[in-house]
Amino acid sequence: MKITNTTKLCASVLGLAVALTAVHARSGAASREPMTLRALYGLKKPSELRAAHTAVVLVDFQNEFVDGGLPLREAHAAIERAAELVRWARRCEIRVVFVQNVATRGGSPLFVPGSENTAFVSELQPQPSDLVLQKSMMGAFSRTHLDQDLRARGIDTLIIAGFMTHLAVLSTASDATVLDYHVLVAADATATRALPGAGGEKAVDSLLLQRATLAALADRVADVLRVQELTALNVARL
Repeated sequence: MKITNTTKLCASVLGLAVALTAVHARSGAASREPMTLRALYGLKKPSELRAAHTAVVLVDFQNEFVDGGLPLREAHAAIERAAELVRWARRCEIRVVFVQNVATRGGSPLFVPGSENTAFVSELQPQPSDLVLQKSMMGAFSRTHLDQDLRARGIDTLIIAGFMTHLAVLSTASDATVLDYHVLVAADATATRALPGAGGEKAVDSLLLQRATLAALADRVADVLRVQELTALNVARL
């Protein structure tokens, strides 16, 4: 069959239209508001908590992050929100867990056993009914018996707060998700520090790192809510 110039022109126009449509589709996809994997998978935030099966996990609320070797810019604000969270948990008969980082290697410049900097901050002190454990690295599940302790008490939902967001909080929440807990992170009851740049990049400001870490957690690991949102949830005394 002989192909005329008109046919060639139509084919060219059609090809151009297809190409432009593809470009538009790609640009449209790129310009859409980002979505979390939790949203794409249909994972929804809870509307209710069961008191007997929920625990508030406070990770590393220690003086080292207030006036010790690792002072955090937003430490006091995070402690205030965490104290509010704990008061709510106690009223609702939700178990509170205190996790304390303590160095195990000799000569450590941080978290020295028995030191004032390693002690819990004055605003957040354990009560006899609370679960208290120590760790020496990463998150609350790192080489500890926390998982066994929680399961023995029928806990399947964790509300996590603490220092530092990009390290101990991230590790604790990620490990908990892998262990099949339902994880919530109290966004404004966490804080972190600035980090030097890596791979030739500029230093990362503490507030930027805080936002990025919370966003990473909210993508798939946890429901990330402010304390005011958490304490507004209905709590069933079951």
